[in-house]
Amino acid sequence: MQESELIRRAQDGDRDAMEELLNTWYTPIFAYFYKNTGRYHLAKDLTQEALIKTVLALNRYRPRAPFKSWLFAIVSNHLKNYYRTLSRHPDPDPLDEDAPAANTAFARSEQRGDIGAALARLPPEQREALVLRFYHGFSMREIAAVTGARETTVKARVRYGLEKMKQELEGYDVNEP
Repeated sequence: MQESELIRRAQDGDRDAMEELLNTWYTPIFAYFYKNTGRYHLAKDLTQEALIKTVLALNRYRPRAPFKSWLFAIVSNHLKNYYRTLSRHPDPDPLDEDAPAANTAFARSEQRGDIGAALARLPPEQREALVLRFYHGFSMREIAAVTGARETTVKARVRYGLEKMKQELEGYDVNEP
C-alpha cells in the first residue's frame, strides 16, 4: 500500500494502517535520535515519544509537503525540546552501556569512539544537519523545512560540521578492525 493511502486510512481511524505507518518510520526515527544523542535507550524513549506526538498530530497533516519532512519536523522539535529540558535539568547518569552490539565495521568504529565521538562533539545544530543529510538523505531544502532554519544556514552547518569531523578523524583508517 502506498504511503499516501496509509496516511489517509490512518487519519480515518484505521489502526492497522496507523501501525504500518509507524512501523515504516520507526527505524529512521530511532536512527536519527541515536545519531544525535549517542545513547541507545534514550533514543528508544525519544522515538516512542515522537511517535506518540505523530499519532496525535496526524489529522493535521496535509499533503502540501512530503510526509517525511512533516514527520521529521515533529522529530526535530522533539529533540530540541529534549535538549532544552536537559539544559535546565542535567541528566545525572549520561552513560548508556547496555546498547546492543552492532556487526558492521562502521558501527564498530562508532563504538570504538571514532565517528560517533566526533559526531557527538559537534554543536547540536551541526550534528542534526549532518544526521539528516547523510543518514537520512534529506536535501538542504528539506533540512531547512524540518529545522526551521534558512537553507543557507543549513548549508553552513553541514559544511562546518564536515570540516570539524574531518579535523577530528584526520588519519583515521577505515580498514582498521
